[in-house]
Amino acid sequence: MIAGVDEAGKGSVLGPLVVAAVGAPDWATVRELGRRDSKGLTPRRREALYDEIIAALPFALVERTAAAIDTARRHESMNTIVAGAHAAALEGLFAGGHSIRVAYLDACDVREGRYATTVGRQLGAPCTVMASHRADSTLPVVASASIVAKVTRDRAIEALADEFGTIGSGYPSDPVTRRYIDGLLEGRGPLPSLVRASWRTVSDRRLAPGQTTLV
Repeated sequence: MIAGVDEAGKGSVLGPLVVAAVGAPDWATVRELGRRDSKGLTPRRREALYDEIIAALPFALVERTAAAIDTARRHESMNTIVAGAHAAALEGLFAGGHSIRVAYLDACDVREGRYATTVGRQLGAPCTVMASHRADSTLPVVASASIVAKVTRDRAIEALADEFGTIGSGYPSDPVTRRYIDGLLEGRGPLPSLVRASWRTVSDRRLAPGQTTLV
């Protein structure tokens, strides 16, 4: 069996990081299901493919909350945190009784081989790990994982919006998210649990109270 692993929410200032691992008996099985990276699909098409993928293939999900990311970043880089979550997602497939021969990852490091080694060292089961940039656009099994991760995170953001109000996509480039963060920092109260306080878009402004826009 092969597997693909990808994440959603790595660069978000709000909400969780979600990593999905999807297994498949062969390439033909995922060639149609995961033929495109999730970012190139409409939300409706992503949802439809998500339903097809999880109905047909084994998968595992790992979530790292904003608080967990802030804690981990005291002693780890974000790439290391993501690598650990990639390994944990693969472990989830193994724990489900699936024997993975080769795992393909979307590399979160400028050096693809180094990233594959970092993830492979954290696996407790024998598995060849291969990482490449833009694997979510070139490898159907990784594209399938990208779809599962993206839909799962989008649903998590919707749930957070129900609890905390209009928060946008959670990414610093989103004007809605930026306005939400601005409002929180202007209020100078405790930050809610969905905020990654270690992000520079938050921490720099907390240290510079006169600043009026996010960077």
